[in-house]
Amino acid sequence: MFRWIEIAAAAMMIGFFAGYYEGRISTRNAIIAAQRSQMVAADLASTKEAERLTAEAKTADLAQQLEDAANAQPSQGGVCLPADRVLRLNQR
Repeated sequence: MFRWIEIAAAAMMIGFFAGYYEGRISTRNAIIAAQRSQMVAADLASTKEAERLTAEAKTADLAQQLEDAANAQPSQGGVCLPADRVLRLNQR
């Protein structure tokens, strides 16, 4: 009778350790998958940020060109600015 108790305890220990090992493996795989998806999302975010900064620089450059064109237009009178020059400055 004592032998059956030892066998049952050994079977329970083997089952426990097998389940523990399987849980560790599945958790590790889930963590790796989550990290992989985070890296993909970070790459996408950095790409989008670079595109946004490029568009912002292009907008600033175009605004500077408009301002330069408005400032380069000679004034026709000393009282006020020409309408085209004001419209260019307002587009900025």
